[in-house]
This record gives sequence, C-alpha cells and structure tokens, in this order.
Amino acid sequence: MIKNRRQNILTLLIILAVFALTAIGMLRRCEMSRSTLANDFRRPGGDTLSVAMEMSPLTFTFSKDTASGFDYQILKDIARKHGINMKFCAVGELDDAFQGLKDGKYDILVASMPKTNVLKKHFPLTDAVYLDRQVVVQLADTASASYVRAAHELAGDTVWIPDGSPGLLRLRNLSKELGDSVYVAYKEGHSAELLAIMTALGKIPRAVVGEAVARRVAVDYPALDISTPVSLSQLQCWAVAPGDSVLLDSLNRWLEEFKATPEYEALVEKYLR
Repeated sequence: MIKNRRQNILTLLIILAVFALTAIGMLRRCEMSRSTLANDFRRPGGDTLSVAMEMSPLTFTFSKDTASGFDYQILKDIARKHGINMKFCAVGELDDAFQGLKDGKYDILVASMPKTNVLKKHFPLTDAVYLDRQVVVQLADTASASYVRAAHELAGDTVWIPDGSPGLLRLRNLSKELGDSVYVAYKEGHSAELLAIMTALGKIPRAVVGEAVARRVAVDYPALDISTPVSLSQLQCWAVAPGDSVLLDSLNRWLEEFKATPEYEALVEKYLR
C-alpha cells in the first residue's frame, strides 16, 4: 500500500513538472515575434493579434513542436482563409489572462468559457464557438457513499474547480438553489485537466470542469466518471479586449462562415464527441 502511495505521488510530481516545463516553453514562444508556433494572423491595420490561449487538451496543447486543440485549429484555419496575423500566448491562470485582456496585453482570450451575463458586463464576447456543460469528475465507484449521482448531492460537500473558472458562478447559484453550501476549493495554476488527473489519482475527492475537457482526460483515465452534470448546455465563447467592436464583428463573421464548413464538423467529431 505504501508502495502504491509512493507511485501515485511520483506520478503526480511528474505531471506537475511536465505542465510547468510546457508552460515555460510556450511562454517563451509567445515572446517571439515570428515563431513557428505563431501562425501569424494579420489585422486590417497590419498589426499582429495577440491571443491568450488556455492550456488544455481541448483548447490548446503543445507536444513535440506541434500545437493542437479545438479552438487553436479553428483560429488556424480562419487565419489561413483570411490572411490574418496572430501570436499565440499560452496561459494557465484565467484571472491573469482577463487582466491582460483588460490592460491591452492581449486582443483575444480563448478558453473553456461559458457566455454568462456577468462576463458580458466586463468583456465583449463572440457568438458561440461550441456547446459545453459543467460536469462532476469523480472516481467511478458507484458503491461509495461519496459518489455523486445528481447535482443536489453536492450540498454540504467540497468540489475543486480550475483557478479563475467561470464555473464558480454556477456553483454559487447551485448553493442558492439548494439552500445549502457547496464548498469550492481551488489552487493557483491548477487547470481543469490537472484537476481531473488529480481526481483520477485520488488526490482530491472530485472536481467540476467542462465536459469536453473531462471527456478527453477520461480517455487516458478510465477510472473516472464524468456522467453527472452540474449545468445545462452552455454557449462557449471567446472574449475580446474592451472597446474592440471591429475585431468582435470580424470574429463573429469568420466564425459563422467556418461553422458552416466540413472542417468545423471534422473538429467537432475529433474533439467534442
């Protein structure tokens, strides 16, 4: 038993180290004006768009000098068709990314981000990129007393969420609906993917993350259960720097065009189903 515990701890440390090294490598690439990663998009004025990309297996990931991800591929294809320049910057903490968007460091923020009224008060949001919902990630032990079969069973319990997750609002509303507290835990730099892996390793009891990310992690960790929804399907969007209505209109037009193509359907099949 002690041996298994040591192996689990070692596995988690390796995962954390890989995340840290990946982040450092990608941030360095972000600083380059003409890197192999920056599929440089050109704005009408000739400037390069700076895009903050959440690191996750769904949105944006990087392996062996190759970038991939659902949102990344959409932007890459739109760029190619419209001749735009863009520089991608990997981010792990959404709070910092939102601040960078507000300060003008980034032009666009791309993340697993539901379109909520609260978010719309602070940032211009694109039309829906895809649909997703928040789910409970837990070990698939239905005989356990701690197994959650429905959202109302979270009353009085603790769930982990990614740092800066918009899902926090849904959990607060759930607490009000239940008339009981749903306690929320999070730690700086912990992404949805990492929380799902930590749950699989038994390091945390459960997490609430987007179903699309949870589904991709569950492929590698079949002991995970992701069948309990916490929210209805939500429109997932991108955020634009405040005041940039021209960019927002352009993104919406490009998205509308791209979502009608076979390429978009292929990405949906690959990443969301």
